[in-house]
Amino acid sequence: MPVQENFLKPYSEVVAGSIIYGTIGVFLDRIQDMSAGSILFFRLFFGFCMIFIYLSLSQGLRQLKPGKRREYLLLLGFLNAITGICYFSSIRYSGISVAVLLLYTAPVYVNLLAPSILGERRNNNSFLPLLLAIAGVLLIARPGEILMDTGLDFQKGLIFGLLSGLSFGVTIITIRYLRDDYSGIAQTFWLTGISLLFMLPAALATPPGVFVKNLDTLLLFGLTVTFAAVIYLKGISGIRAQTGSILALIEPVSGIFFDVTVLKNPLYISTLLGCSFILAAAYMISKRDGVKV
Repeated sequence: MPVQENFLKPYSEVVAGSIIYGTIGVFLDRIQDMSAGSILFFRLFFGFCMIFIYLSLSQGLRQLKPGKRREYLLLLGFLNAITGICYFSSIRYSGISVAVLLLYTAPVYVNLLAPSILGERRNNNSFLPLLLAIAGVLLIARPGEILMDTGLDFQKGLIFGLLSGLSFGVTIITIRYLRDDYSGIAQTFWLTGISLLFMLPAALATPPGVFVKNLDTLLLFGLTVTFAAVIYLKGISGIRAQTGSILALIEPVSGIFFDVTVLKNPLYISTLLGCSFILAAAYMISKRDGVKV
């Protein structure tokens, strides 16, 4: 039983982190009059402080010391900043549906790149779960309706969305690559701290009154998402990158749940079907990898 529990743990952590990530839309709905870069900065700042305080109290600061492959920590921070800025810019120009659709093209890049970069054996059994997951995202985003819009802003949104998906996919591969050198919380700390440097100009442009008005929401946002990031990174470090990229697709399912129940937005039949496809893909992966569910 302990062996099975240890084997199941990283899968549970990735799923739990993805579910918590799904609350991002609720927080963004509550934050007013702030740019995407400014929101991301303060979200990361409060999370960064939380990690530092936790490690100080638990005497775990030693694990933050940069060791091998420290240049990849810089890459992680850069990728995190790029993913966040591009994702929120895609939302601004083309709407949440397109942004989600393109962000979660990440599993395609991971499945193409992970075998050659990480040396993971290409598993033909990954094809059907990947296909189901992508079909699920397409159904959720309803691209048939969305692609009728061909304006300049929409095209900008497509470009930003594609970049967010690519950078997210490379982030997953990088996390997996560093698994033997840095713990999940150490990766989160450096990823967050380095990203702050890229977001700083946007934060400095935020009027103090606007910041104070949103302070309570920003604080809760930062703490919640950072907790999700820690358990997600910890979990994804212990499983195949290809598997983790597909399990992460539980996030849009979670996001839709909160969107419908908290924000009271309408639920479509295609959305339900898409969620079913994604959950089926996650179940197939867990069975393929020998996890009892």
